[in-house]
Amino acid sequence: MTKKHSERYKECKRKIFELLTKNYGEVEIGYNLNLPSKLEEYKGYDFYNALKTIYTELQNYRGFREFVRAKKLPNVDYYVVNPGFVVEVDESQHFTKPREITLRNYPETLRLGFDKIKWINLCVKLNRHDNDPFDRDEKRAWYDTLRDFSSVSLHILPTIRILQDERIWCKLSAEKEEDVRWFKDFIQERLEKSK
Repeated sequence: MTKKHSERYKECKRKIFELLTKNYGEVEIGYNLNLPSKLEEYKGYDFYNALKTIYTELQNYRGFREFVRAKKLPNVDYYVVNPGFVVEVDESQHFTKPREITLRNYPETLRLGFDKIKWINLCVKLNRHDNDPFDRDEKRAWYDTLRDFSSVSLHILPTIRILQDERIWCKLSAEKEEDVRWFKDFIQERLEKSK
């Protein structure tokens, strides 16, 4: 491409939605999983100790103790109703040191719809910073963690993560059979690898 493609290009997200809908039927945009965002609300869950370790590591990174102020986890990008899974589109600002910390502390038993090592390597390579507000990187990393753990919280399929710049998504069309088929294979491959 000769023209720079914007990461935040809304047309790309619209195309992803259309392709998800074409392949899976009902898809919710900006869906509320109705999960808490505070660590203490997960006491009693089997994975509480894993979350506690992750949260403590985030606190220790830069000393920010209270980076989670919202009661509820912010909405996810997409929720595929049947068979039931979250799809998140990760732009470059998600690849930070705090996100690397969270990923390195995931239990090996947590099923993921993305390549954890690839995501860690991108965190190291890109090493983004967003200090407005000052603890935004920790907050974003924690919310991404809770979205990844939503599969066990809600007993749904693993969260699928898509890199925003992995493809020029706005070039795909839900009207082209080859694009629809390619996208279905792309998602299914991530679900299969999570098993």
